[in-house]
Amino acid sequence: MSQIDARRQPPRSAARSPVDMTVEVLSARTGVSVRNIRAYQTAGLIPPPRLRGRLGLYDSEHQGKLELIRDLRQQGFRLDAIKDMLENTPEGAWSEYALISELFSTTFFTVESPARKHIAEMAANWGATATPEQRERLSRNGLYRRVGDTDEFEILSPALERIGVQLAELKVPLDTVLDLQDALIEHTRAIAQAYVQQVFLAQIKGLALQAHRGEGGAARRGLPELSAMEELKALFERLRPLAIGSISAAFPVVLQQEFDRAVNEELKRKP
Repeated sequence: MSQIDARRQPPRSAARSPVDMTVEVLSARTGVSVRNIRAYQTAGLIPPPRLRGRLGLYDSEHQGKLELIRDLRQQGFRLDAIKDMLENTPEGAWSEYALISELFSTTFFTVESPARKHIAEMAANWGATATPEQRERLSRNGLYRRVGDTDEFEILSPALERIGVQLAELKVPLDTVLDLQDALIEHTRAIAQAYVQQVFLAQIKGLALQAHRGEGGAARRGLPELSAMEELKALFERLRPLAIGSISAAFPVVLQQEFDRAVNEELKRKP
C-alpha cells in the first residue's frame, strides 16, 4: 500500500465531527484513500462501520485511528507493528499514540534536511546515464523519494549521498554503491526496528497504560498529564543520540573484524 504524501494531507487538528461519515467523506478528511481505508478495516486495524441499511457510516473514532495509522505509516511503521500497538493498548488509549505521533513527527530522529536533485545530476558523478533499473532501485531503497512522476528525487540523507559522490571519485561503480546502500538500509532498518519495539514503544505503552488508570487501577479516559508527556519527550531526547550513536560506535569494530576475517581467509587459500 502506498504511503500518503504528507504535503497533501489534512492536518490532524482538522475538526472532528461526531456526525456519521461515509467512507468518501472519511477519506477526504484524513487524506487516506478509500481503498486503503477498506484494506485497514479488513486487516483489523480499524473497526467496521455502523450500517444504516446498506450504507456504511464511520465516526470520529474511525477518523482518529485512521489519522494515527496514516502518521505511523509515514514514520516507517509496518502494518503488523501498528496492529500490535493498537491491539495491546487499552480501549481508547490509542489517542495517546495520536498525540505522541504529533510530538515525535517525521523529523524528530532526522539530523539534516532533505535535498532534491535530478537523477541525471546524480548519475553524472559516475559519468553515465542512470538506467531504468537504477532509477527503480533509488525509488525503493528508502533513502530517495521520487518527486511525483518526474526524474527528480528527494534525498532524505544528503550526507550519505555525499559519501556516494566520494565513492564515485574513487571509481567505485554506481551499481556497487547502490548495493552498499541497500545492505546498509537493510541492516540499519533491523536495528531501528529493534530500538523502536524494545525501547521507544515500550516507553509509550507504559505511558498509555498509566494514562488510562485512575485510583485503584480503574480505567479512565483522557490524555496523559502534560508533565508525563514532557518527561517522555525528555527521555526520547536522551535516547535519540544513544540509538544513533550506537551504530557509529559499533560499525568500526565490526568493519575491522570483517576485514581481518576476509584477509585471513585469503591468506589460507594461498598454497
